[in-house]
Amino acid sequence: MTGAVGRRGTTAVVPLRDGVSGKSRLAAVLDAGSRRRLVRVLARHVVETLLATDGIGHVVVVTADPVFAEETLVGLAVEVLEQPADRPGLNSALEHAREVLAARGAGPLLVAHADLPALTPADVAALLAEPTQVVIATDRNRSGTNLLLLPVETEADSLSAAAKRRNLGLKGDRDEFRFRFGVGSLSAHLAEAEARGLDATVVHRPGTAVDLDTADDWSQLPDEVRAAVGQQVPGLM
Repeated sequence: MTGAVGRRGTTAVVPLRDGVSGKSRLAAVLDAGSRRRLVRVLARHVVETLLATDGIGHVVVVTADPVFAEETLVGLAVEVLEQPADRPGLNSALEHAREVLAARGAGPLLVAHADLPALTPADVAALLAEPTQVVIATDRNRSGTNLLLLPVETEADSLSAAAKRRNLGLKGDRDEFRFRFGVGSLSAHLAEAEARGLDATVVHRPGTAVDLDTADDWSQLPDEVRAAVGQQVPGLM
């Protein structure tokens, strides 16, 4: 599958931390209550942006804390999916969400982190319009992955990928693309795509590049974004 054709009705999956442990690296400047509020403000912004983007048909939030997620996203047309307790961690949460969605026959999948305060519908639309099978929006250090777009898998895709794997001298048939979020996830996700014979593009846009985990991240945000977030989270200004 290439191009935006077939990406209409893309499902966006947003992993969301619980209301206690999120944004721990900002503990030096924000107390626990303010960090909890920040997580909520950022998550609502990302979800609202996804809902406002043409081409996104459904938004799913996967979390180990569904009560916190539902309180955070009240009034928004999203599905909250609980992460099983015996499958901890970000990558496991995403694998669980993909399994649930695949069983429903869902199409292309867009993973979007919940802490992208400068993200816009134009940013998301730009990813959906890329012509390659896998699209990775990297962070400002060009080492991590802030958004990841994966194609819907068809029988033809599987056969083509298997042929490419043989040409590359790789053993075995095609298995599913593995989520590799964590340190160095950009190179890890590119390696995943290559190993499975999938074309990949790396996108670097202002709205997709800056997440908000540290005080340094805060300083990199556009003035108008800092102002908007700071008005909702006292102590960040």
